Amino acid sequence: MTILVSGATGFVGGAITRHLLDAGFSVRAMTRSAERATAKLGAHEIGRRALVEGRLTFVEADVTKPASLGGAVDGVGAVIQAAQFDGAPVEDPARGLTYMEVDRNGTMNLLGAVAQVYGRPTAGPVMARYPDGSPRFLYMSGISVATRGQEPWNRAKWQAEEAIRGSGLDWTIVRGCWAYGRDDAALNRLLHYSDKLPFLPIFGRGDELQNPLFVEDIGRLFVLLMSNPDKARDTTFGLGGPDTVTLNGFLRLALETMGRRRPILHIPKRIGKVQGAIAQHLPGRPLTPDAVDFVSQVGVVTEADRQLLAERFPEFTTTALREGLESYLRRR
Repeated sequence: MTILVSGATGFVGGAITRHLLDAGFSVRAMTRSAERATAKLGAHEIGRRALVEGRLTFVEADVTKPASLGGAVDGVGAVIQAAQFDGAPVEDPARGLTYMEVDRNGTMNLLGAVAQVYGRPTAGPVMARYPDGSPRFLYMSGISVATRGQEPWNRAKWQAEEAIRGSGLDWTIVRGCWAYGRDDAALNRLLHYSDKLPFLPIFGRGDELQNPLFVEDIGRLFVLLMSNPDKARDTTFGLGGPDTVTLNGFLRLALETMGRRRPILHIPKRIGKVQGAIAQHLPGRPLTPDAVDFVSQVGVVTEADRQLLAERFPEFTTTALREGLESYLRRR
């Protein structure tokens, strides 16, 4: 089976791709540049081996460009939508880098391409079923997504989820908590401030609860989802790490792992939003008011989420926070 991964060179999509390849699956990596994607995925031993074996191939396509997607989805057994726009969570509408454009519209564009290639969905006046051999659709969503979410990321991801659930395809949605790891932009961007500053600045009080999720665990779960379709069909999973900590606690442990002692400077969110309102007009758009809300939101799984995963995949466990951080930060 060949699996199309949208966002295959990104932080989360890259982890999913590596683990699928390591488990013996064939991956068609969707990218805007096959040359850059080959260099990035080929930098890992798993990717190099899969390239030699012919299990890693590339297709140049973009979820925001529907005309490019037909060839990408043709002939695959599953589509994994894990695309994330550059600079997230800082949106840049002028460049089309928004949650609505990538998460919602990009997902709908992929679903539309599947409908064109494999047949009409079950909705609509024709009520035609997808034929046997049509791909499954898996989506990497966010733990805070809910029906009434008002934030742009929650609205976009919820609408993407609804489109998937109503598509007529076999589907699986994974709502992940804050993912961290070697190539993570969010945590590593914060920790980078400690390279030059005698303190670590964050927005808000830092008392928001989190279940930080080691990115490699996401990759391992997607292998199980692909290997056990009956256990994953038409299901939404909540996925978080085993430790519940505040944002303050998360950052202190990361600093401790790096061997650094830095006090945390709490910048009131209202001041951060003023800074974001100004910074969004600067070159590179380093901050926006919405991004301040994004980095200071609660992100925890429910007990029902944990029970569902334990029932469907009892062999799956997530990595302890200290162990995950030590796997890459101690080397810094």
